[in-house]
Amino acid sequence: MKTDRQPRTLLAPALLLVLGLTIGCAVAEGIARLLRPQSLLVITPGLYSPDPPGRYRLTPGYRGTITNRTEFFHQVTINRDGLRGREPVAVAARRRHVLAIGDSFTFGMGVRDEDTFVARLPHELHLVDLDAEVLNGGLPGTGIPDLVDWFGRHGLALEPELVVVAVFLGNDLADAAPDREEAVLFDGLIAPRGSPTGVRAWLHRHSHLFLLAKNIMSRPNTLRLRRTLGLREPWALRNLRAEFAVYSQAPNAVLERAVEVTEEAFERLGELGRSHGFGVAAMLIPGEVQVDADRWQAAVQMLRLDPRALDPARPARIFSELLERLAIPWLDLSGPISAALAGGEAIYYRQDRHWTAAGH
Repeated sequence: MKTDRQPRTLLAPALLLVLGLTIGCAVAEGIARLLRPQSLLVITPGLYSPDPPGRYRLTPGYRGTITNRTEFFHQVTINRDGLRGREPVAVAARRRHVLAIGDSFTFGMGVRDEDTFVARLPHELHLVDLDAEVLNGGLPGTGIPDLVDWFGRHGLALEPELVVVAVFLGNDLADAAPDREEAVLFDGLIAPRGSPTGVRAWLHRHSHLFLLAKNIMSRPNTLRLRRTLGLREPWALRNLRAEFAVYSQAPNAVLERAVEVTEEAFERLGELGRSHGFGVAAMLIPGEVQVDADRWQAAVQMLRLDPRALDPARPARIFSELLERLAIPWLDLSGPISAALAGGEAIYYRQDRHWTAAGH
């Protein structure tokens, strides 16, 4: 009889313990959502598709939403050509046909289809009596070599008269580096290799409490503890460190190779332009740490770098010299954006780091 009662007497406390932990976690989750909501990019699955021999492309016909849960929530439309936005007007019906290619800044991460700078360009051009169909070939997570490869597979068929390459100074060289950290496709989304799966992936997407704990463990002062636990440096910190390698004034063989392959990609695009009859121009987009002194200082301190060894203008010089050599006209937006920030305009999201609608 004692052996029959013992499991029953243990069962009730065990159930109460599980119930108490569940209620406690639920309350803690509610408090985290109310007082410390955590930013996380959440995209309706299916935005990206494999694109051999390239890495990936936007899925033609996709409809979904993108949010970082704290700053923006917007719809995304991918047309039949795999470009963001509505279906294009027939080429013959327009005097100009422009294609913009670039990374997530060109795609417009954080804003609606109609609020991207690409979608706004036709109106601006109309003000100076230019009628143009402007297409959005933005592809997040890519460098210039990837974009030129994509253009060779998909952009030529669009018959542009002008291709505008939007260069993101913050990481386009890092994304072109031979040893870059490769992303993988999972459920139609791109993610760093080694991203969590299973229960961890579910918690990562749905729990603010889990993300809060994870973000606390991602702070630079916890790196020693992470190493002790066998954990890698957080992905966001690795990305920022790779970006700041481009600002370093020290010799860097990896960076030199990234510049070489980027210049080769621009040369290929120029050759395509000459053979197919379209022009090429470039636009240089600064990262917020390059034009916001407070965020620059905060990032330098977080990475524990020597500010005397860094130059935020270095990527702009690299690209301007490269484009001059290739006789490609270019426009650097660093000055106007710096002035807008100084005037109090909210050009970048504080957490996401992409442009707001005002930035576009």
